[in-house]
Amino acid sequence: MDRTGLLTDRYELTMLDSFVRDGSVDRPAVFEAFARRLPEGRRYGMLAGLGRLLDAIEAFTFSEDDVRWLQEEGVVGDETAAWLRDFRFRGDVDGYREGDLYFPGSPVLAVSGTLGECLVLETIVLSILNHDTAVASAAARMVDAARGKPIIEMGGRRTHEEAAVATARSAYVAGFATTSNLAAGRRYGIPTAGTAAHAFTLAHATEADAFRSQVEALGVGTTLLVDTYDIPQGIRTAVEVAGTGLGAVRLDSGDLAEESYKARLLLDELGATGTKIVVTSDLDEFVISALSDAPIDGYGVGTRVATGSGHPTASMVYKLVAIADGDGQPLRPVAKKSKDKASVGGRKHPYREYDDRGILRAEYFTGQDAPPPGPAARPVQVPLVRSGEVVHRPSLDEVRTFAAATLESLPAEARSVAAGTPYLTTELREDTAMESTTTATGAATRALIVVDVQNDFVEGGSLGVDGGREVAGRISAHLADHAADYAVIAASRDWHHADDSNGGHFHQPGEEPDFVTTWPVHCVQGQPGSDYAPELETGAVTHHVVKGMGVPAYSAFEGVTDAGERLVDVLRDAGVTTLDVTGIATDYCVRATALDAREAGFDVRLLAGLHAGVAPETSAAALDEMASAGVEVQR
Repeated sequence: MDRTGLLTDRYELTMLDSFVRDGSVDRPAVFEAFARRLPEGRRYGMLAGLGRLLDAIEAFTFSEDDVRWLQEEGVVGDETAAWLRDFRFRGDVDGYREGDLYFPGSPVLAVSGTLGECLVLETIVLSILNHDTAVASAAARMVDAARGKPIIEMGGRRTHEEAAVATARSAYVAGFATTSNLAAGRRYGIPTAGTAAHAFTLAHATEADAFRSQVEALGVGTTLLVDTYDIPQGIRTAVEVAGTGLGAVRLDSGDLAEESYKARLLLDELGATGTKIVVTSDLDEFVISALSDAPIDGYGVGTRVATGSGHPTASMVYKLVAIADGDGQPLRPVAKKSKDKASVGGRKHPYREYDDRGILRAEYFTGQDAPPPGPAARPVQVPLVRSGEVVHRPSLDEVRTFAAATLESLPAEARSVAAGTPYLTTELREDTAMESTTTATGAATRALIVVDVQNDFVEGGSLGVDGGREVAGRISAHLADHAADYAVIAASRDWHHADDSNGGHFHQPGEEPDFVTTWPVHCVQGQPGSDYAPELETGAVTHHVVKGMGVPAYSAFEGVTDAGERLVDVLRDAGVTTLDVTGIATDYCVRATALDAREAGFDVRLLAGLHAGVAPETSAAALDEMASAGVEVQR
């Protein structure tokens, strides 16, 4: 990716220049991105562009020519020029996953680091998130209106050429089936679609000649545009040329509901009962919804998804919320108080709660130093960047699948295209402290740790353990019966880099792993092997822990939570004194987690039947070692 440092506003660098001059540029700070409101009538928004943004943050640097030009223009002085020459972002970023829902007040992105490095990202954050989120939020409504019928994104000719590629990507995240944009297909692997325009028909002597040429090139499964001259005659000619196996006809004009009914009757009369009908022409969610009962099999959407007329701005803002007064000083919350633009200071930790059907019922955030809420609350943010390194890289298809699942968590009334107020508003909740921790036993003092129940560690994975899937199911059953017994339920995952050895943890190409200190490639972040095994139900998990980002890691205590916290700090803040440990593998990561827990001073139980090992001999040795360290090993 080309350098992105100059994709910013001048005042970002003039502010930076002042901070460099007065010595405050390295003060610790936190910025957050959020929307104060949704577009009028919208009930939810869908976050998009995160994958593009993380790439842009990695590329946010300045060449020598860039710096020289900034000096010549009087934007920065010599001291700031030197700062920019060596700049790359080295902070942390947490945020909502791409494809997730957001509401007014949702802290969708938190950027932590020095004042200077967080400040200069403002424009690139907002330009990407505002554009892509606006597209995805409109596209998601169109997908709902289409009721499972496929939609082609075809708005490239209505916007800037690079915006067209981003539009196709965001629409695909939201559920569009294909795009007409070949650059988007090449760059992101999005399926492409398209056949012919009216010019193709007009360029031939007759409509039949045009259809014959297209069928010879693309086969009878193609889609023929039948409304260049006369729709009924166009349909007859299409079936005459292609036969009753014709794939589809496209209508691009007239009263689409009426014309589609006529087209269906005529196609059936001609014996082309399997030929589908696709419609285009200034469609949006309202038009698609109005066409829902018509015999239409697919839609093509262009202008209304690619331009502002179809997607009002997302109105994301990026604000300083906390800053330290000096090195070693605590972060101090800061907030705007101006009318209509007031904000809440301090680093926020967002959570959601769901009903027993999986329907989202609440979203709120706790304050910067507040304890975590109870076990019903699920953290929303995940780690995206750690010390300048991207640690979250799901595939686009994984993002798309996640986006579809988030929509399913909304009640039907929130998914209606009819105008309404936001389904939720995300605000500070100050009454979410844990239950009292004064009792010797019970939910407030006990936690459950589920270690590495991932696809690569169960049968069929690159390091699959016999009995892994069965153990995953047993852990799920235990959670179903006992989730309320725990103040914290933490699930860990290996989350290794894809493009390096992770500090020698992966074996070198051409060499065999020794299965002691070097291992086959496994649990690469964002790839299917790193996902939780499907037999593990994670709905009750309160904290998701990732570990091994570029380094060997076995114990869950070596990882960080979605909010960037160490597991030991989460447990102590919650008043936990006793841990139940489960997971895979008994003789490696479960062992390491239990021993670290004892080292940290917790009472530890290894629950019988809820762990699986690589080999009987090493598992037996691990059980003896844990027992010797004071772990209660249930057998």
